[in-house]
Amino acid sequence: MKNTSLLNNALSLLALFWCSVSFADNNDIEFSGFARAVGGYLDTSSAEYEGYDDSVSFSEKSLLGLQADYTLNQYFSASAQVLLHSDENRESGIEWLYITYAPNDALQFNVGRLRTPSLKYSDVIDVGFAYPWVNAPQQLYSSYLFSQYEGGNARFRGRLGKVTYDIEGYLGRYNDDLRTSGLAIDVEIDTLYGGVLELNYGGFQLRTAVTGARKVEAQIEGVAPLINGLQAAGFEDIAENFIINDSVSSFLVGASYDGLKWYASAEWMSVNSDIELLAELESYYVSAGYYIDDVLLHATYASSSQSLNNIENTIPIGVSPDLDGLFFAVEELNSSFPTDNLDTITLGARWDFKTNMALKAEVSFLDGEEGNTSFFEVKDREEGFDRQATLYQVALEWVF
Repeated sequence: MKNTSLLNNALSLLALFWCSVSFADNNDIEFSGFARAVGGYLDTSSAEYEGYDDSVSFSEKSLLGLQADYTLNQYFSASAQVLLHSDENRESGIEWLYITYAPNDALQFNVGRLRTPSLKYSDVIDVGFAYPWVNAPQQLYSSYLFSQYEGGNARFRGRLGKVTYDIEGYLGRYNDDLRTSGLAIDVEIDTLYGGVLELNYGGFQLRTAVTGARKVEAQIEGVAPLINGLQAAGFEDIAENFIINDSVSSFLVGASYDGLKWYASAEWMSVNSDIELLAELESYYVSAGYYIDDVLLHATYASSSQSLNNIENTIPIGVSPDLDGLFFAVEELNSSFPTDNLDTITLGARWDFKTNMALKAEVSFLDGEEGNTSFFEVKDREEGFDRQATLYQVALEWVF
């Protein structure tokens, strides 16, 4: 019923776009879209990774996106994108909706629901045709980053000799439900801000970006009763650790080269937080590929290292059943927070058999740390799982 409702909403919105054509010249409105069918298989029965397990599945990353761009006049335009997604951890619906004001070719302002431009492929992460992999490296392109925001940005493009530069600043708010390592988290940010500087020279690109959130408020599903119980029992210091209400910031540096015969790219990201539960996350990838006619062969190494602050459980056990219950509840919650230390080697191929269609295939060797989540969701009674597995994926990418 949920998927049917979302589909009806999306179709209704598209019908509205089509109706608007009757009020404008055909040249004023442009429709486009993208689609991807992604299949995957994980060679272990002990855990899931990105929703994949030891059965072939096409329901995790497959999607359909439809976009309408309407030109009001020489200065103003409007854009909307509807995304229909098969991943149960993401909601289908309006992905972005914004108005653009461009007083000249160099300066542009956008207001509405927008993508957070943290990483090189953040703006096009759902458009698989735009990048070489079936899925961009999980260590960076995951739910740790706030993927979209409601607010505005300003963007300026210029040139210094043969170097072109792109400067962007943005400000807005974020409110969404995240799911990571089995935890459902409702995140709200009143002030999300950041900036991007991108330099291009020939096929070379250098990119740096910062993102900040002064106050991240998050509610973890099912944790409120535990916090109340700890406070009532006098363990305010422990309860305080589970109240997420502080700042987060990230910093990114990336470099790439795209040529006729080969490409190379790398991105490094650091996420720091004043939230008691989190210390920092550092992740990066390096990737290179070689073109043989319409086929791209590529290899990528990605790594992430996450540290958590150790929360000391000072609740005495053996005193009363109520205190014992609190003690073990704290221990269980402590063990459920993600520690996503993971190294990945991905080998893949991409065949652009048409100008707007591509076939991809790749294999990823996942090497996590035993005792950490490492982006896996370990099944019950499988704690002996060593966090090592191989993921096989194929994809058909299409833009239209």
